[in-house]
Order: sequence, then C-alpha cells, then structure tokens
Amino acid sequence: MIALDFETTGLNPGYRPLEIAWVEFDSHLNEVEQVNSLINPHIPIESGAQRTHGISAEMLVDKPSLDEFLKKTHAGKFADEHVLVVAHNASYDVPMFSPYCKKITALCTMRLGQTLYPDAENHKLQTLAALLNVDIEPTHRALNDALTSFYLMKNIATAHSMSIDEMLTLIQSVSLDSPMPFGKHKGTKLRDLPADYVQWLIENLDPGGWVIEALLRK
Repeated sequence: MIALDFETTGLNPGYRPLEIAWVEFDSHLNEVEQVNSLINPHIPIESGAQRTHGISAEMLVDKPSLDEFLKKTHAGKFADEHVLVVAHNASYDVPMFSPYCKKITALCTMRLGQTLYPDAENHKLQTLAALLNVDIEPTHRALNDALTSFYLMKNIATAHSMSIDEMLTLIQSVSLDSPMPFGKHKGTKLRDLPADYVQWLIENLDPGGWVIEALLRK
C-alpha cells in the first residue's frame, strides 16, 4: 500500500512525469518507507509547470527515466503486485503508474474530500489538509505531496472511524451530484455538464475512472 504523487512536464496531452514519490504504509496506517526521485522525461517542461514545482531541465539531465527507475532501480517492485494507491486526484497520477503494477486499486483523497466535506471551500490538497489538521503543507513537490495525501487519508480514517475498505466503498458510490474535478467545467455537477462535453469525456478519459463511471449512468 502506497501514497503516490508525480510532478509532471505540464498538463498538455503527452505530458510525462519528472518526479515520483511514494510513501509505503502497512495495514495499521503506519509509514514503512519513503521513496523519491527526479525523473528525466526526455521532453520539454511547460513554463507554467516549471513555475509551479520549480524543477528545471538542468536538474534532470543525469536522472533515470521512469522505466529505469521502476524496472531497474526498484527491480520491478510492483510488477506482480495488486497495489492500493492513495493519491490526490488519482485519475491524474494512476495512469502513469499502472503500467508498472499487476493491478491497482485507487483511493482518491480528493474524492473522499468531495464526498465527506461537500461544503469545503474547495477540494484542493492544501485546503483539505488544513481542514483535517495535517501538519505537512503540500508544496508541489512529489514527496511532500505524497506525505500530505497519506496523512490526509489517515486523518480522515481517524475522524470518521473508517477502514480502508470502508473509504473505498464510500468513494465508489458515485453520484451525478458530484462536482466535475477538473477541466473547463470544473465545479459543475456531473448531471449538469453539456452533452457534447460528456461525449468528449467518455471518448477520451480512462474508462475505469469514477467520472466516467458516473457519466455512463446519466
């Protein structure tokens, strides 16, 4: 079980990771290991992304590719494993990680926040971390954000006396009243999205994501 975060080259199609971090934890939600590395994406970094995370091309010249880091440095650690991945906006991070795992079950802390705290100012990692008294403040660097996601999940579990399985069940109870978490209609209830945009999402998003699962019920 890990809490995972990537920093990437940007948001345009074809973006790639340039930093990875995970926090491994046990069934009692205790930290086991922290792993962090810069990654050479071998493509340019968008200027907006660089301003956000502060990672430049010069910092990545001698760093491994994601393949090298996960297959060689960590010897295919997850290749034969069913991995529980905790991430904030998991639909963004998980597709970059899933090729290196046998199977993934995603526990999205953003979805937990949207479900349990619908009246929060927003459901950004920083906002929910402050709401749940997480001592670590996210910084748009992978290890810090992975740690924040982990302790956010842990504090939610404690506050609501919920197990991991109960949290998974909760977020899998998708609703058309949930807000769209990203894109030009971010914040709009799924049931109120324009039909042409819904069709575009169905054709372009990961079919296993919760947004698509909800929209297909529309």
